[in-house]
Amino acid sequence: MKKISGRGKDSLKNSNLIKLLSFFSKAELNEFDKFVHSPLNPRKETAGFFDCLKKYYPLFQSKTFNKNTVYSELYPGKKYIDGAIRRNTSNLLKLAEDYIAFKELRNDQFGYNKYLIEFYSGKDTGNLFMKKILKTESLLNESPLRNHTYYHRIKQLYTLKAFHYSKEDATRRKFDNTAERLEQTWQHAVLELFSVYGAAVNDMLYFNKKYDIELLKTLLKIYREPAFKKTSSTEILYYCIILSTEGRNDDTFFKLKELLEKNHKIFDKAELFGFYISLHNYIYERSLDPKNEIGEVEFEIAEKMLELGLITENGKMTSEWFVNTFVKAIRASKLKFAEKFIEEYNQMLPDTERENVVNTSYAELEFTRKNYRKALGFLAKVKFNNTWEKLRVNHMYVKIHYEMNNPELFYYITDSFKHFLKNEPSLNEYIKKTFGSFVNHTIKVFKIRSGEDKTPKLYLKKEILNSQISGNKWLLEKLSELPGK
Repeated sequence: MKKISGRGKDSLKNSNLIKLLSFFSKAELNEFDKFVHSPLNPRKETAGFFDCLKKYYPLFQSKTFNKNTVYSELYPGKKYIDGAIRRNTSNLLKLAEDYIAFKELRNDQFGYNKYLIEFYSGKDTGNLFMKKILKTESLLNESPLRNHTYYHRIKQLYTLKAFHYSKEDATRRKFDNTAERLEQTWQHAVLELFSVYGAAVNDMLYFNKKYDIELLKTLLKIYREPAFKKTSSTEILYYCIILSTEGRNDDTFFKLKELLEKNHKIFDKAELFGFYISLHNYIYERSLDPKNEIGEVEFEIAEKMLELGLITENGKMTSEWFVNTFVKAIRASKLKFAEKFIEEYNQMLPDTERENVVNTSYAELEFTRKNYRKALGFLAKVKFNNTWEKLRVNHMYVKIHYEMNNPELFYYITDSFKHFLKNEPSLNEYIKKTFGSFVNHTIKVFKIRSGEDKTPKLYLKKEILNSQISGNKWLLEKLSELPGK
């Protein structure tokens, strides 16, 4: 016989119900409490079951919390029946899901009105139907949003109106909004398809994905037809696709940038983020070529993303976006902005990463101001949490010791950096190549300055200009400071 353990997982403590209740905020739990005890829940037994459970909120980890304890409190003096716990768990889970659906519907004004319109349409309610239609249409049109959601909803509204009137006017002599519904359907369909194809071509560009996008040619042809009514919404998505495909050039980039600056209110935050990422990625690629003077444009995009709240969420910002924005300001020589940015946004960083990110940022700021000893002081405070911090700090150390013209420390840090790049398994080949090239070329410039290397400056400049190097502009600046050709 198999030995049966008495220490198995408690089916209540580990149930989906408890997981769901633990997700509720305090305000949501209080509201759910009222929902459970309202006439919407006719089961008093389920309400009592909830009263037993809520005492253990939010962690539900008390040693006394288990199905036996809850059963004894719910049914004092009665013999334990597991089926009763399972029944109440199931009923309360269903009630919690009803509450969530009710809460979401209450916050969705369009969905709420739509259900009322459908109800009124099926009843002889006089002018209630038309009043609700007009009110809902007004709400949609008052909003600046003109994305695929808007066109889908306005088309639904017009379809409900057409159906309602067709019951007494089948030939559409008195009321006909077919032309409007055709236009709304086209706008919605093209926006939806552009959105999905935009994501597909972006993935193919950056993540080596392969998708069948043959029909995109047909879609683009339809969009370019004079008969298709172009809107700012469709135009922005169109240029996003073109920027990732046949028109990956500055003309497309600046056209998309201009459209977004004029029309950012017609999309929601998630959509805007995707569009600005397209701009961000393109301009980053252009920045790898030192011949391109695009620091100001890079900064404009970073500043706009910050202004529109695209890189913050509920008062939080990731370290990656903090560093990205700060570095763009440094490259554009916006030092006052960079310093103010650290002061105003550092509290948004994750607690475990804040100190390192702030210290490396101040180090970079002081380096830019040529306060190299101050920069070293900030770098000395960094305790590495991840590979990216090591890359950033070592990159700065190389530049600082070059600027301070200390051969011993310079060769020590460049040798250490080389070993790190070679042995760190988490770094991909592209990163190893761009940072490795930076180290090697910095050593060459250092040796030319010290007289150890007689390579002509012009030869090395051509080499730097034709290489992908992390920090190429700084290298060219250092090379230009040396005497001779």
